[in-house]
Amino acid sequence: MPLRKLCVAGSLVLTLASCGGGGSGGGSGSAPAGNAPETGTEIDTPAFETYSTDHNGYSRVRLQAGDRPGDAAILAKFDDADPADPSGYRNLIAQTEARYLDTMTIEVIAEVSGTGAEERVKRILRLTADQAPFNNVDGDGNLIASGQYYFRGGAEVYASVDGGGMQRGIGDLENMVVDFDSETVTIDLRTPYDPGAGSEIETAIQASDLSLNVLTGAFGGTVAMTTRSADTGEILSSTGQLRGNLNGDEEGLSRLVENMTTSGLFTVGGDSDRFQADGVFWGSQLNYED
Repeated sequence: MPLRKLCVAGSLVLTLASCGGGGSGGGSGSAPAGNAPETGTEIDTPAFETYSTDHNGYSRVRLQAGDRPGDAAILAKFDDADPADPSGYRNLIAQTEARYLDTMTIEVIAEVSGTGAEERVKRILRLTADQAPFNNVDGDGNLIASGQYYFRGGAEVYASVDGGGMQRGIGDLENMVVDFDSETVTIDLRTPYDPGAGSEIETAIQASDLSLNVLTGAFGGTVAMTTRSADTGEILSSTGQLRGNLNGDEEGLSRLVENMTTSGLFTVGGDSDRFQADGVFWGSQLNYED
């Protein structure tokens, strides 16, 4: 199978004042005592690799799904200085919308068969969501954001039911509410059964009270995903994990503009479950502008 990749690359430069600095009028020289905590809430999602990238400082969430001999060599061909799709593999998401070029990079590397309308996903090797930097602390050491922020966007799911072939769902990040006061995230992801539009499976994640780190913009936790059979109406459910990141600067976090974006991954089900799925989501604030 060839592979496709959703790539939104670039860098976002954030200009924020440092929290350090001496006091005035003969003070002790200690940093301002703002309300920002020293560390934020820990986001416990061991299913994913999470770290900051060396080349641009983006917050990365990565799921390594390919475990067959030779998969590492295939992935290396996508990571070199002149990446090329090896025969039978490609990036499933060709590119992100132009509006997100400066805030995220998303890839879905898969083995595929066929081309064009006949293309079918056989299996996923790797999913990655990189999100541009987030800074929620002002020059006085205080948290900038407060209250709720709202997001919408897109989502893709790669699922298998009862050990059958891979099914691709194409849908929406229908709603995401980020609450900086309660330090939680509520998220609603859905894909319809709409083969004519390329979506082969109906799925849904509705999760609330996911933990949010107000310093790093990371969020996530345990989620449940459901799928409904288009033939029988049977509903299956599996649990797993979701991990995402926010991008934001002082203008956006203080509500002067709506320029915040988000992206992340999810994975549900295990070898003993009838329903297994991996996927990616991305989006922005409701009034986001290029």
